[in-house]
Amino acid sequence: MVRVKTPISKQQRQEQILAEVRANAAVRIADLADRFGTSTETIRRDLDLLGRQGLLNRTHGGGTPPLAFEADIRDRHRLMSRERWRIAQAAAALVEPGEAIMIDAGSTTLHLAIALADLNRPMVAVTNGLAIADALGKCAQIRVIVCPGELNAPQSGLVGPETWQFLKRLNANRAFIGASGLTTEGPTEAESSMAWVKRAMIERARTTSLLIDHGKFNVDMLEVVCPLSALHDVFTDQPPDTALVEALSGAATGLTVVA
Repeated sequence: MVRVKTPISKQQRQEQILAEVRANAAVRIADLADRFGTSTETIRRDLDLLGRQGLLNRTHGGGTPPLAFEADIRDRHRLMSRERWRIAQAAAALVEPGEAIMIDAGSTTLHLAIALADLNRPMVAVTNGLAIADALGKCAQIRVIVCPGELNAPQSGLVGPETWQFLKRLNANRAFIGASGLTTEGPTEAESSMAWVKRAMIERARTTSLLIDHGKFNVDMLEVVCPLSALHDVFTDQPPDTALVEALSGAATGLTVVA
């Protein structure tokens, strides 16, 4: 976060806090206090008020977006771009020439699509993400198959019964998915329509990798996409806390933390 240098009103501060919450999976009191140059108690009161108004979910150390809220993919793509690029590069290295893969619409998976195009390897890629299809299409060696469906414009993704039915006809070596959050129960998602696409990809792929940055650890959203045991591995940029590490280990889900 960039620290605010000029004094702002209480209303302006709360509006900027909401912008941070909507752009990120979670915000912490200490970080916000440092950004706005105020006390942690002031930030705590701000978060309590915004929570009572239903504008965020109040957590012990900060706040998270409402359960059914997901920021626009264009906003999310700009966040933690370095961390997500490292995650994407590590995941892309898994793909062997000639494999068939599935990639769901998302910000971190968009980084993956760019990394895969850079590798210039022959493969078949199935996606419901328009931005992802465009990124993959820049590599002549990648055959890109775009799912049909109804456009979810903020997520640049195609969703709905047609998308789900189309995916059910296909097979893949690997699926790569993102998520709004990751808890000991499994990856979580703000939008049901997006969650159903992920489930279809998981079902039709031999292995599934979750790509997620550390800001989404222990973030609850509206739906649990699948149990941790449905994931072959998780790629992230920082080690999760002990409870999450133990849950992943207990589910026999691999964990790769990129440097």
